[in-house]
Amino acid sequence: MLGRTSSRITAGLVVLTAAWTAAPANAQSSFADHTQMSWDGALTGIFLGLLVFSVVYNTAFYSVLRERFLVWQSLRALIYFALTVGLSPLDMGSALGTDSVARQIYLCILFDLSIAVTGPFIRTYIEPGMVSDRVYRMLGWTGPLIMLTTPAMLLGWPVYMAFRNVVLVGTLALMAYTLAQAWRRGSRTARFQAAAWTAVMAVYGISLYHDIVVGTPFPAFLFALFCALGLEVMLTALGIADRFLRLKRQHDEARATASALHVIAHKDPLTGLDNRRAIERAFADRRPYAIAIVDLDFFKAVNDHHGHDVGDRVIQAAGAALASGNAEVGRIGGEEFVLLLYGNAQEVQDQAERLRQRITRYAADRVPELIRPVTASVGLVLVGESSFGVAMKIADINLYTAKGAGRNRLVLPTPAKLVAAGPQRAV
Repeated sequence: MLGRTSSRITAGLVVLTAAWTAAPANAQSSFADHTQMSWDGALTGIFLGLLVFSVVYNTAFYSVLRERFLVWQSLRALIYFALTVGLSPLDMGSALGTDSVARQIYLCILFDLSIAVTGPFIRTYIEPGMVSDRVYRMLGWTGPLIMLTTPAMLLGWPVYMAFRNVVLVGTLALMAYTLAQAWRRGSRTARFQAAAWTAVMAVYGISLYHDIVVGTPFPAFLFALFCALGLEVMLTALGIADRFLRLKRQHDEARATASALHVIAHKDPLTGLDNRRAIERAFADRRPYAIAIVDLDFFKAVNDHHGHDVGDRVIQAAGAALASGNAEVGRIGGEEFVLLLYGNAQEVQDQAERLRQRITRYAADRVPELIRPVTASVGLVLVGESSFGVAMKIADINLYTAKGAGRNRLVLPTPAKLVAAGPQRAV
């Protein structure tokens, strides 16, 4: 993408150079009789088009990544646009006539604004940590100081003008120093912006030399400035594209890292099921009708006889069996699982029993080397108004009741009797 953009910029510069050296062209259509197009007017239009493109370009990027430097660069482009219109012979109304004082004030303010917004732009554009804190703070003061000297261009007071020249030279030096410091610290953005600003800084430097040393204005200032600004707009667009791609990659990596950390924090690594923290959050988000704690029977014997690798596969098979229903499933440690069940009393009991029996079938299918069937015991509790912690404690008591009653069963005590679902044919 960046290579294609670079080649287009080079081609554009060749076309602009050829256009500038050509002669004005008369209209070739009766629709435009008695009109003439001069290349300086055409180049002005091209420059204005570049500025509009810059604003659209930055807006498109801003819709993806809300970075402040895109706002500041768009503001710079709009100021350049207004300044270019003010310097053109376009009719701006009686209040801003070509030779009016209002037009001069308009131009002076816009010219200084174009410099004033550069400090905030470069502060937000250069990568964090690439300039010192002192330089960062100084960049924030350039805008107010520049605008403080704006009236000097209209008043012409020698001391005031001298102060303005000091501020302008200092701003120019600060921008150059900022780019040099960031470049030394490895900033890619500084390299792009140094290339973009080289011509602009050269024009400003020559103009200041004429103002301060020669004592007369730089005669080709406007022509040189707008050529330099056109180059700056294109090279800055290239730098913004590079910065955007790097920022987007960083954002994508950050989201991927956050997602991975979320998985680590909320998922059991062996089964991929929710862990206790995630199950507790699910309980708070959608309160279940019942909670069941499921524990594999005689699991230590599996590990002792077949080894821990087979034991892990049995746990994975049990997790898959429990996750095959409609319950929220989590592994809360070792061979113990928890189910959040929804429905009425009979539905949750039937569902928990089906899932309990399904463990035997899944373990037999997925771990065929087992010498004996894998069974499970379940302690079930109807949540009612209980908190998660209280419901889990009662379910755990019911689980121990199931273990004590011979294992391979589900227990749900009621006020009237103990409902125990004994061993049944697996479904």
